[in-house]
Amino acid sequence: MSYAEHRAAPMREPLVFLHIGDLHLQDADAANACDLNLILDQIAAISPQSQFDFVYLPGDLAENGYASEYRILREALDRHENLPLRLIPGDHDRQHGSMEDFHAFSAALADRLPPPITWDLEQPPHGCPETWPTRPVPHYCACEDIRGVRCLFVDMVSPGFGRKGIGLDFRLGRPQTQWLSERLTDAAAHKIPCAVFMHAYPDDLREPDDRLDIAGLFWATCVRLVEMGHTHYNELAPDGRTLYAAARSVGQNEDGSVGYGVAAIDGPVTSWRFRALDRAWPFVLITSPADRRVATVPTSPESCGMAVDVQGRITVRAVVLSDETPRYVHCRIDTGPWVLMEQRPGSRCYEAALPWAGDGRSIQVEAVHARWPGHGPDYVDTDVIEPVVTATETAALPPMPAKPGSDAFRIPAWVRKGVRGDQLGPNRNGRKW
Repeated sequence: MSYAEHRAAPMREPLVFLHIGDLHLQDADAANACDLNLILDQIAAISPQSQFDFVYLPGDLAENGYASEYRILREALDRHENLPLRLIPGDHDRQHGSMEDFHAFSAALADRLPPPITWDLEQPPHGCPETWPTRPVPHYCACEDIRGVRCLFVDMVSPGFGRKGIGLDFRLGRPQTQWLSERLTDAAAHKIPCAVFMHAYPDDLREPDDRLDIAGLFWATCVRLVEMGHTHYNELAPDGRTLYAAARSVGQNEDGSVGYGVAAIDGPVTSWRFRALDRAWPFVLITSPADRRVATVPTSPESCGMAVDVQGRITVRAVVLSDETPRYVHCRIDTGPWVLMEQRPGSRCYEAALPWAGDGRSIQVEAVHARWPGHGPDYVDTDVIEPVVTATETAALPPMPAKPGSDAFRIPAWVRKGVRGDQLGPNRNGRKW
């Protein structure tokens, strides 16, 4: 499917995307290359493919940024020409100070990706007296409104100067920062929800002022979701306005089963869950109501998806990913009676109305595959949330946190969503790769 054809697809709610973490490809016979092909095969088996909008690759596609490593990825992607893609570079894609092979790889996928934007950027000073030469630098950034959500893909790597032996140098550069600011402020003015896709937390930017500027911009414009790689582990860090979400690496990881993240923005509600590759179909993600841990503040019945109808019921919505239509999908509050959910024609969500007395502690959605033998956990999947029971007493917005755009607000562990909370990996508390 070409980039232009995907943009012309009819709009439906909610936005749903699949996030395959850092690949670090190096050897075509290595485990990460095999896992990548298995993940892509599994995603390609989702029926119908209209259940999701695109597959996101957050950078660090290659371990060293070599053409031979991108060839592994290109061959894997060529096996699934109809998968809609979005990708950005990571620090390993300029591991040796050059991105020429990344540029060539991206150009070869030109019909499936938005083109990069080239801006003139100052380069490191040299000479005596010092001069700051400029050169044109392609930025792998893009802005698309998909299913009512403004999706902004941000390149933290191309504007920097980092390379192996010197260290990370995440930057945005002045032109891209202005570009990002204009599109976020416009979205805020028109009440368009926003999702930002970048390689790492804003707190990982090299310059302290940039960290605060970008995180403050996200806070001020109420960005709903920032989706990242780099950490190498699954992590959810809600700050009250923005959910920062990272998916584990496919290539270098100590975080359990390999797989991919599934995220959704459904009206006022943002949701996220990790899909392990070694689990049988189906896979369920509750897209509304919001879980209390990731609900935006201040909370209200409307902002949390907990508005009650005239019959005293709330609406529960879920996306089910599977290789065929489930035998049935149902939901319940706590251990109450199960209620069958229905999927309206043309909708990607299963829905049901549940009586709400105001004191439920959990909402569960369970999907059962057509091949379920009638016993055992295989071919059955359940997502569980804890709804917002009490709305915020005041409608006043909370103050900006002391360390915005960081993992300071991470949820320590949320096993049902695939978050272990131990931060194992090369960039925090794990071993060096």
